[in-house]
Amino acid sequence: MTTTSHRRGLSRRAFLGLGATAAVAAGAGLAGCAPQTNGGASKGAESGSGSTAGSGTPSFMTAPEPIAEGDITETIEADIVIVGAGLSGISAARSAVENGAKNIVVVEKATTWQYRSNQVGCIGGKIQEDLGIHIDKNAVVGQIMKECGYRPNQRILNLWADHSGEAFDWYLAASEGQYVVEAESDPYDGESMSVRKMHWPHPEEANVAADYYPIFDDCQICLPDNGPYIQNMVEICEEAGVRFLYSTFARQLVRPDNAGRVEGVIVEDENGDYKKITASKAVLLATGDYASNAEMMSYYVPWSDRFASIFPNVDAKGEKTNTGDGQQMGMWIGAKMEDGPHAPMTHHLGGPLGMDAFLLVDIYGNRFMNEDVGGQPFQNQLSRLPKKTAWQIFDSKWKDQIKYMDTGHGNVNWYVESGSEVPNGSYGKNAYISEEDNEDGNTPGFTSYFEGDKAVGVTANSISELAKLMEVDEATLVATIERYNELAAAGNDEDFGKRADRLFPIEEGPFYAYPLTDTVILVNMGGLQTDVDFNVLDTEDEVIEGLYAVGNAQGGRFLVDYPLPAPGISHGMALTHGMLVGRILAQL
Repeated sequence: MTTTSHRRGLSRRAFLGLGATAAVAAGAGLAGCAPQTNGGASKGAESGSGSTAGSGTPSFMTAPEPIAEGDITETIEADIVIVGAGLSGISAARSAVENGAKNIVVVEKATTWQYRSNQVGCIGGKIQEDLGIHIDKNAVVGQIMKECGYRPNQRILNLWADHSGEAFDWYLAASEGQYVVEAESDPYDGESMSVRKMHWPHPEEANVAADYYPIFDDCQICLPDNGPYIQNMVEICEEAGVRFLYSTFARQLVRPDNAGRVEGVIVEDENGDYKKITASKAVLLATGDYASNAEMMSYYVPWSDRFASIFPNVDAKGEKTNTGDGQQMGMWIGAKMEDGPHAPMTHHLGGPLGMDAFLLVDIYGNRFMNEDVGGQPFQNQLSRLPKKTAWQIFDSKWKDQIKYMDTGHGNVNWYVESGSEVPNGSYGKNAYISEEDNEDGNTPGFTSYFEGDKAVGVTANSISELAKLMEVDEATLVATIERYNELAAAGNDEDFGKRADRLFPIEEGPFYAYPLTDTVILVNMGGLQTDVDFNVLDTEDEVIEGLYAVGNAQGGRFLVDYPLPAPGISHGMALTHGMLVGRILAQL
């Protein structure tokens, strides 16, 4: 998904401005979306009315009756069956054939292969080497472990950290000669293939060493999006003889008596006919997450099942594809779903000034947190606020203050006059692009951003007037800002501990306030437990022979919250682990 780079007024995307970061907003949590129940469960989970945690076994855990041999219209013989033609599945298929594997069948329930976004996170690789970017692997993995409550399998994270630079170079090699690397602020035509850095370089004033939630320079953006790069990998697979079965739904794994090895997959085509695909060597589950399965969400992450799912990919029947098919099929034959808490991708991207550390107040006008945190910690606080609403407040000096904010996931830190180049190079840095129709060049133009017919942001020349427009208690807001300004003048946030160099007073009008409401969910991280060789484990922690999992169907990667130290890591891990498991499959 891509967006245009210039937008009128102070919309969320106008501040993000540049297509790569705006694409994250489209795919990972726009502010102001009303919460709602996610979509229905997949066909394989329709064996009961559904139960939730504490009230018995949920229907998605109850295995359906085995599909009878007499109902199978065709048997297809394969060495390797890959269920899911997303980035992880396609990477596995390409890697396997390049390492000598034969007779591979890829099953995909959509009408073609799948992808999203334009980001890939990695450590190392030629692009980072050429730019002189050196990332401490242990610092990144350590930060992810901390933000995930030290619940992930660090050895699985290390696979990404150790091999992702190689994997990204391998990814781009399939498109050699078709793309250019543009680290500078070259104009982009919206169509050609270009690879640029995201969240880089850092403003000189940002003092990234003091970041409470550090974000590393790992992310590349592939323009116009990941699509043409993946298309080239698909063509490599097809030329090598990989067979893609689209509009084909995997229904059950074949494991007689739930003992021994997995022997294949039973699928259903768009006509409702069942086929058995035998797998003499392995079945790889690359089926994605389960955020669009309402019952699984209510069971595993009930605190997040209210979020509206904005997952864009649909199957051949027009239903969302991320319904936990692989996790369910695995559990039905004895596989272990990883212990929780699973990690919903519900990070917020903030308001007009993103997740920058400007003053936040609740609906009563009270300050409630250290504002210098990322989008997921902020959303966690927002979820507990009255009416799940906060206000971001700043004054007319905002464009001189944003340079003190680090380049990060959802931050805004560069002010660029309309028609000017983004300074120092990176296409993907978060920048506010001023609009030519802003008469004084300072007014962010709140009234240009609407939800329905209502202007969202408010602007006033006094705090009292601002409070009235916000519909908060005037005395409370005035007292809050007076206290905040005292702390800023003293250079010491005694109340919430925000660092002094991002503690800016609210004192020079005009004043701006923007409401931040509940975010949305893209995917939910929770998968089948595996070892470091991607073998799926059973409930006794023993390997299920012939069954592997990768991508969002694999557990052990992200838990509690989706971490933000390494933007693009979900795609980077799908790519890297896909490459690695493909090599393993080729040696079977």
